Amino acid sequence: MKLARLLAIAISMNALMLTARVPAYAQAAPAASSSPALPQGWDPKIPLPPGVALVDSSVPKTGVVYSADFKVKGDYKELVNFYETELPKAGFMMSSKVAFPARKVYNRNFATGGRLDSVVITPMPNDPSSFDIHVAWSPEPAASKSATH
Repeated sequence: MKLARLLAIAISMNALMLTARVPAYAQAAPAASSSPALPQGWDPKIPLPPGVALVDSSVPKTGVVYSADFKVKGDYKELVNFYETELPKAGFMMSSKVAFPARKVYNRNFATGGRLDSVVITPMPNDPSSFDIHVAWSPEPAASKSATH
C-alpha cells in the first residue's frame, strides 16, 4: 500500500514538473475552432500567433490604413521568430526591421501587391508576460465592378 502511494505521489510530481516546463506561449495555443476575433477589413494573409486576442481596432477615417491591437502571452524571441518566418511563408516581402531585444520592442514592415504593412510588438505595461501586437495594414483593393460585367 505504501509503495502504491509513493508511486502515485511521484507520478503527480512528474506531471506538475512537465506542465511547469511548457512555456506560456505554447499553452496559449487555441483549438482550430477558436479563431481570434478579427477586425473589420482584416487581411487574412497576415499571420497571427496562437493565443492572440483582439483588444482594439480602427477603421480609417481618410486613407486606407487600418490598425488593430492584439494581446498575447508569450516570449519575445518566439514572437519575433514567428513573424520572421511566417510573414515570408504567407507571401509577404520583408522590408525594414527595427528590434530592441533589451526593451522587447520589434517593428517589421512587410509588403505585398504594392501595399506596405507593419507589425509592432511591445510589452504590455501592466503585464510583463504579455505583449501588444499592433498591426497596420491596407486591405487588398476589391476587384472593380466593371471588370465583372
